[in-house]
Amino acid sequence: MTFKKYAFMGSCAVLAIFAAPYANAAGFYIQEQSVKGLGAAFSGSSTSIEDASTVYFNPAGMTKLEEMQGNLGVHLIAPDSNLEDTGTTLPPGITESDNNSNFSIEPVPNAYGVIPLTDKIWAGFGTSAPFGLGSEYDHDFFGRYDATQTDLKTINFTTAMAYKATEWLSVGLGVDVQYADANLQSAAFAGTEGISRLEGDDWSYGYNVGVQIKPFERAEIGVHYRSAIKHELHGTISAEGTGAGDFRTTGSADLDLPDIATFGAAYDLTNKTRLMAQATWFGWNNFEDITAVSSAGTVISSVTQNYENTWAFAFGVEHDWNDQWTVRAGYQHDETPTNDEFRTTRTPDGDRNWFSTGATFKYTDHIELDFAATYIDVGDETVNVSRNAGLSNVRADTDGRVGIISAAFNYKF
Repeated sequence: MTFKKYAFMGSCAVLAIFAAPYANAAGFYIQEQSVKGLGAAFSGSSTSIEDASTVYFNPAGMTKLEEMQGNLGVHLIAPDSNLEDTGTTLPPGITESDNNSNFSIEPVPNAYGVIPLTDKIWAGFGTSAPFGLGSEYDHDFFGRYDATQTDLKTINFTTAMAYKATEWLSVGLGVDVQYADANLQSAAFAGTEGISRLEGDDWSYGYNVGVQIKPFERAEIGVHYRSAIKHELHGTISAEGTGAGDFRTTGSADLDLPDIATFGAAYDLTNKTRLMAQATWFGWNNFEDITAVSSAGTVISSVTQNYENTWAFAFGVEHDWNDQWTVRAGYQHDETPTNDEFRTTRTPDGDRNWFSTGATFKYTDHIELDFAATYIDVGDETVNVSRNAGLSNVRADTDGRVGIISAAFNYKF
């Protein structure tokens, strides 16, 4: 391996280290792992991402890359979720209540690199933040017995290989090493009002595998599967300021993330215009509850989630405007895994409709710049849950929206 390749790998590793601590977002699954993919609402993520970010969505796509290259992207995610009190009850003597939400703008960075090893074998690696939650409510929030602060970060390190078996078949395999860190807070009452906290982190592992098939000259099919990853978060469980209910102990809680299967197809309508379509299945039924267990084996609390398996369907188009500019656009309908019986103010989610546009500018033969913008409309839903042993019933109507602006730098060595 040449010095240039060593230097390239080292540079991407440094970028990953600096990017990783800031990985955070307001959505549970963060699709925003490729700026080029986002520009078409991820309608072509398994078939048509021809830069290093294909490492995340389908490692088989590395076989399209003729030279060593790196990709660094950042997505600014601005969520806005409105919660309107529709009859919440609080413990006796607790009367303060307010309608509010506080979802801040968060950057989600990604870094990827790909190296052709031979004319048939490619290696790739990447750092991403595929799952996250981030919200904070005021101290007098009417739903504070359900949630006051949520901070869930995941950092995913992928190492992948791809093999070009024939001119029409490529396969890829990736190994994922993932770090998860969580801090969940809510109000608690045992005579006086205090704060309950669950804090913990964990390392775990998974894999992903992909295939790209070219059945004839103008068409391409992509299939990708990402395994479920199960975390056991170890840390502390505590309650403070609640009077007789105060405690602090070491403990753990399971965080079961979904497996994801993607099926995509792309068709070259002309030499300059491509149509893309994709269906993605999410195995969200892995996420059944958040149960805090002390080190002695005692269940301290359990909040049912009962997420449901979902589908997302995306359609997009990409057009080579000239030798320097490629433009794209797409639409995606993304079902929510939450349901009316167990939806919480931590994830006041609904079905999402994505409207995306983007472009790639070829600055030189070595440098490309990607841009994308997305608006997501989050459907109206309801929250109706009982908390603090029935002393608080949280009832609310929800609606929301998300704005995303993204940019990426792609360098071909």
